[in-house]
Amino acid sequence: MDVQKLLCKTLREKPETKRASRKMGAIDFSKLIRMGLNENAFGVSPKAIEAMNAIAPEGNFYQDWSQADLKGAIGEHYGVTPEFIVTGCGSSALTDALGTAFLEPGDEMILEMPTFPAIIDTAQMNGATPVVVDMGEDLTYDMDKLLAAITEKTKMVYICNPNNPTGTYVPKDKLMEFARKCPDHVIQVYDEAYIEFAEAEDCLEMVDAMKEMPEKPIVLLKTFSKFYGMAGIRCGYILAQPEIVEWLSKCGTQFAISKVSQAGAAAAMRDKEHCEFVKKEVARCRKYLATEMQKLGCKLYPSQTNFIFFQPGEGIDPTLVFGKMMERGIMISAQAGANRVSIGKMEHCELYIKYLAEILDELRK
Repeated sequence: MDVQKLLCKTLREKPETKRASRKMGAIDFSKLIRMGLNENAFGVSPKAIEAMNAIAPEGNFYQDWSQADLKGAIGEHYGVTPEFIVTGCGSSALTDALGTAFLEPGDEMILEMPTFPAIIDTAQMNGATPVVVDMGEDLTYDMDKLLAAITEKTKMVYICNPNNPTGTYVPKDKLMEFARKCPDHVIQVYDEAYIEFAEAEDCLEMVDAMKEMPEKPIVLLKTFSKFYGMAGIRCGYILAQPEIVEWLSKCGTQFAISKVSQAGAAAAMRDKEHCEFVKKEVARCRKYLATEMQKLGCKLYPSQTNFIFFQPGEGIDPTLVFGKMMERGIMISAQAGANRVSIGKMEHCELYIKYLAEILDELRK
């Protein structure tokens, strides 16, 4: 069978993905402490688990197509009506829906690297061209560069805030200024997958921009995978003006959300006690890791997320650190010329620091 002849042109010609998670191969995660995929080590809300267990026996019946409870919970949280919300199986599926709905050959999408590489796949799968603007040495967004890169061909600009994999962020006032200056023909996509972890007072969601500038095509990508600890349950959502949501809804993403996912996500968002616990524990363990890694001579990029991006030291290959940590049973990541470690529970953080000290001492000899 010559499958190449059966493939659509865009997939046949698409470059290989840059997503590290797609290149891992067969890893037995059961034997590893997982500190490499930005998962929430502090788990799912007990109330969400209760809600999912309660609804699971009704799995023989279809879910609520209108998603009244889930959209109700999201709407309560942000002060919007259901017309401003579209859901999907995590923000990756919704990123694909944005591409399906709005991108076509000849369009350009602007992004700054390093960032979440799935957005590049989205552009290429729809025949659009990714236009990459490099971040500065401090690995923060240069908003003036983004504006300067916009042309008549630009259809979309992607901003991950706080950014994955760097953990750095753009202050709210700079984002609002960018949103006002960005031409109306450009869809502004703000990926806020990690923003609930942020402690900086000016690291804030862009829901105000979406509400206050209805003439601007502003899209907020959100997920239950990170802060709410539901990565394997697969639920995300977009906040945007109703006319954008209407077309995204035609891409069918919201019909993929199971009734179990709906129930769990709604309960998780309403469980303020668990949310406070997660934010407090992540902040505590992140501070511990940052302090100890700096003592070991690592260069850290300030993080507002549940991970830390770092240079292990001058002349030290991050891939060697990754490999030696894997040998010891802890999975971190190596990408964009650096390492990234997800925030784990304190006992795992302490073990990681112990191993990191051993590894760096070995590599410096």
